[in-house]
Amino acid sequence: MLPWIIILRPLNLLQAMLAVVLTTAFLGEMDQMQILIMLILSVVTINAGGNIINDIYDLEIDRINRPDRPLPSGALTVGQARIYLIVLFTAGLVFSGLISLGTFIIAGPISIPTLIAYSACFKRTPLVGNLTVSFMLGLAFIYVGAAFENIQPTLVMAALAFGFTLIREIVKDLEDMDGDARDEARTLPLVWGEIKTLNFVIILMVFFVFIDLLPYALGIYNQVYLWIVLLGINFPLLLFAFILWKQPIKKNYSRVQLFLKLDIFVGLAALYFGQTF
Repeated sequence: MLPWIIILRPLNLLQAMLAVVLTTAFLGEMDQMQILIMLILSVVTINAGGNIINDIYDLEIDRINRPDRPLPSGALTVGQARIYLIVLFTAGLVFSGLISLGTFIIAGPISIPTLIAYSACFKRTPLVGNLTVSFMLGLAFIYVGAAFENIQPTLVMAALAFGFTLIREIVKDLEDMDGDARDEARTLPLVWGEIKTLNFVIILMVFFVFIDLLPYALGIYNQVYLWIVLLGINFPLLLFAFILWKQPIKKNYSRVQLFLKLDIFVGLAALYFGQTF
């Protein structure tokens, strides 16, 4: 795959696109095709720019953790990457402005500065970086709600996305400890220690399997949501929590981190098919 595409992290962008489409469908606005297209384009370009700036700031870490990435491998230069992200951020702002003032405000004064601040400093601050990434993913749902002037139904979706992403981000920090230590990053495992961080993320996993049942208990989502969550999210989440507790090694951190990334698709399916009409 071309380095110009790899640096954008296509899987992450696909998740963002699906989140936009499913949220739009959830709000019953699929007939608003022009707005939907602008939403997809703005979310993809802004997220892509954020992924590039993250790779720029993580260059030294990635030389150790992910040497095959476009920048550490030399497939792209830092100068090329900077021009690329400026073009993408600019395009994202234009697309957001074509939707509404509300989406432009979320994209401009909030999202892009937050993405830059995350890569520049928040990422290396214990827990703050994890919370920032989680906030940004949750904000994507609210962004769609703002486009259709109907934010309230997206708040539950944003909250669930926030919690699930927070777990994944902390597991990712456990996976990346070696490279982060050489770059003197202050991630949670390097400040708290591996065992304390591991115990914390296992507690979050257990806590989440109760929290994600609340929308069903409150009647916001139906039994389809319940079964998808139980079988597709909660059971695997508890299984991986047990695996991490028994064998806290890098290989297992990598497996759990990948599972959490892919399982977001299951969560999106639960939100869409489990809505109460």
